[in-house]
Amino acid sequence: MRLLATLLVFGAMSAPAAGATHVVRWSPFVGDGLRPGLVATPGFGGDCFTGSFAVHNAYRCIDGNFLRDPCFADATRDDAVLCVSDPFSRGVVRLRVSGRLDRSGSAPATLVWAVRLATGQRCTFFAGGATSADSTGRRANFGCSGRRTILWGNPIRRSSTWRIRLSHSFSPGPERLVAIRTAYIGRG
Repeated sequence: MRLLATLLVFGAMSAPAAGATHVVRWSPFVGDGLRPGLVATPGFGGDCFTGSFAVHNAYRCIDGNFLRDPCFADATRDDAVLCVSDPFSRGVVRLRVSGRLDRSGSAPATLVWAVRLATGQRCTFFAGGATSADSTGRRANFGCSGRRTILWGNPIRRSSTWRIRLSHSFSPGPERLVAIRTAYIGRG
């Protein structure tokens, strides 16, 4: 009985807190191959002119009229990158690069690329220029699926459940703190 009580106490201490934010370090590759479930479409003539604004150690590329960010070094080819819009998509572009491959100035290693809120809503980092800022200087950092939802600033990481400010407008206005169920950090 004493051993059982000790095991129960130990198990309770080592279990994650209910509702704690789960952090996923995401890459389109598993081992030497493409992550199961992803489908790659070929692209040609890319130029990866700088580091990704959304993922550390990844690329920001252009091919034709398409700006792609982030693009990950392709583990199967030296002259290609794999461009993904977010960790929720199944379609990716395997871009053959004929121009530069420069990832200098990529995002910080801890930057959150995408989140899934406690409500299930999926939100992705705006990798373009700052679209809008509120009166405190917080940037409109994430756009979410479904109805017009904007997440302001960066996740607040003060507890095991991360939170972020949500509003339904690019203009400063009513916002509320919401819980983040899963935070995705790209692994370039």
